[in-house]
Amino acid sequence: MYILGISCFFHDAAAALLRDGVLVAAAEEERFTRKKHDFEFPLQAIRYVLEAEGITAADLEYVAFFEKPFVKFERILMTSLRMFPRAMKVFREAMVTWLLDKLWVSALITEQLGVPREKILFSRHHLSHAASAFFCSPFDSAAILTVDGVGEWATATMGWAKGNELHLWITLHFITRHVSHTAENFFNCSATRAQRTTNSLRQTRDGHRISVRRPLIMTPRRDVTSIMRIPPPASRQ
Repeated sequence: MYILGISCFFHDAAAALLRDGVLVAAAEEERFTRKKHDFEFPLQAIRYVLEAEGITAADLEYVAFFEKPFVKFERILMTSLRMFPRAMKVFREAMVTWLLDKLWVSALITEQLGVPREKILFSRHHLSHAASAFFCSPFDSAAILTVDGVGEWATATMGWAKGNELHLWITLHFITRHVSHTAENFFNCSATRAQRTTNSLRQTRDGHRISVRRPLIMTPRRDVTSIMRIPPPASRQ
């Protein structure tokens, strides 16, 4: 089974190809366009990884995008509105790029690759960071900590990974007006709450499931569960 991963419209656009859970090819778009940190749709990088494996887009089981554009757009929109009118310039610039390109990733993938919409998956930004670190590592289990500027709403997450499972169960959200929730809360959550989360994680019959459950939310937003299926790497059968 082949899965194509895509990152673009932020910085360093790239493509990676998995065969049965094993990375077989990867490339950044800047290597072909010669534009440093090229962030445009990585069509040439995609062509390269497919040709390296001798397949076409029709052979892909799924295409995965590294984040959820609509959730991220929600955060940008809400943040800009809360900072209005001081954020008017940033808001105007963001709307131009988002309304023209970033919100329509699935349509662009279908247009450029001919992949049907039902085969296009969207991961969460920090889940992508965690997966790229753990699944390419030599470890069978590990504690997970991601720290980033901001993804959709998350700026940092904690969790654990084992085999083909990856669970992020604590999240620090991007601070808007809820400044009373600090990073200290993020690292001092109770072990009881964490264990309760771990116990609630479920397995599928084939075991090829990554579950992300976030019961500890640092801003008053509802709990979110994101699910992405991938096959286990050959080294972890």
